[in-house]
Amino acid sequence: MKWLGRALGISISWMLLLSACSCQSTHVSPGSNAQPALPFDASSQATGTSPTQDFGAPVAIPAGTVIDVRLESVLSSEGSHSGDQFNAALDEPLIVDGHTFAANGAAIIGRVLTAKGGAPGRPGYLRLTLSSVMLGGKMVDLHTSSLFAKGHRLGVGVRHDVQFSTGRRLTFRLLTPLPLPG
Repeated sequence: MKWLGRALGISISWMLLLSACSCQSTHVSPGSNAQPALPFDASSQATGTSPTQDFGAPVAIPAGTVIDVRLESVLSSEGSHSGDQFNAALDEPLIVDGHTFAANGAAIIGRVLTAKGGAPGRPGYLRLTLSSVMLGGKMVDLHTSSLFAKGHRLGVGVRHDVQFSTGRRLTFRLLTPLPLPG
């Protein structure tokens, strides 16, 4: 029993000591109009962070995010070649956790991965991907899924190419997270 009383006494002493250490007192002289300094009254410093800095902002647009674009140039399996670039614009803004990182209409650059014009009895095809997007005034590289389109077989002796006109909506997905410019 004696050891139980001693253990209880030590526990209470530690609790009192810890609670006393966590309290900070501010001394304001009587008759003085001085107010104690509050953490949000301090300005941020170059070597640290602001006491009111928002730590909830995402640092990347996550993989799997859908990117809808509208073509700003015509693409066809007959007229395109591997490596060609094309222009598009975001058809929907890029929003993550309520933060808009790219507005509707932001510039997009895409790339033709493969293109093959149709021939009699063999339809043409195109494979496209997106390569960069305008974020915060900078073109930022991105890695998206590819889109594959194949023409239809219309019969012997008839060739059918794939053709996308200006304004055509295409959908891609981010394959890797897109780091946001700092």
